[in-house]
Amino acid sequence: MCNEYQKRIARGPLTERFSEINIPIRWADAEPNRDLDEPIRPTDRATILRAVDPGDPSAGLEGLEMRWWLVPAFHRGPLSAWRNLCTNARIETVDTAPTFREAYRRRRCLVPLTSFIEYSEPPGWKKGKPKTRHEIAWADEDVRVFAGLWERSEPQDQPGGLESFAFVTGLAPADIAPFHDRAPPTLSLAQGLAWLDLEGPGKALLEDLPGSGAYVVTESPREQLISPEMRRLL
Repeated sequence: MCNEYQKRIARGPLTERFSEINIPIRWADAEPNRDLDEPIRPTDRATILRAVDPGDPSAGLEGLEMRWWLVPAFHRGPLSAWRNLCTNARIETVDTAPTFREAYRRRRCLVPLTSFIEYSEPPGWKKGKPKTRHEIAWADEDVRVFAGLWERSEPQDQPGGLESFAFVTGLAPADIAPFHDRAPPTLSLAQGLAWLDLEGPGKALLEDLPGSGAYVVTESPREQLISPEMRRLL
């Protein structure tokens, strides 16, 4: 389970990283005015990348901002009425669950990130007290991507329609298991292209999780992320 992550990389450097593997990115909207140190949480708009030609992901990607918390195409009520927490799709059922199966078959995407967050209960923790916040990255400090799904729906209070996304989670690898039993597999950019290939390995690509030592886990208290100016306003 992951409901918070970081993307400390702007669009320019991200485009350059994909150009190193000969994949162009076409941005469909303006870059948001968002502090790169600000964590991304459910219902935030965040960057996703999808194939310009779903039949040939290597031909190039389209990048844009989209709501994190997938709303399925069959939902027709108000946006607020869709209360199922669809930020993550379980790898075990991503191809069969009604909420995700069509997106899995037709509308895959990549979610770029530089780290993700898990929480644990410190010794003596009681309900209502802060949990320990762990930031999870990787030894080479490079950008990674989550295997994502995107969907277009038409909630009755969204006259222009809504595009939203989720990403896939599986069993946690050894480095993360002490904090949570599930985690999103992180992919290299090249592996991400294989995920986008609708004729490719699909979820089988995500089942070979990294072993011990693949991740770097550090404690990262929430207070460190809030500027003194912002803290005075809270």
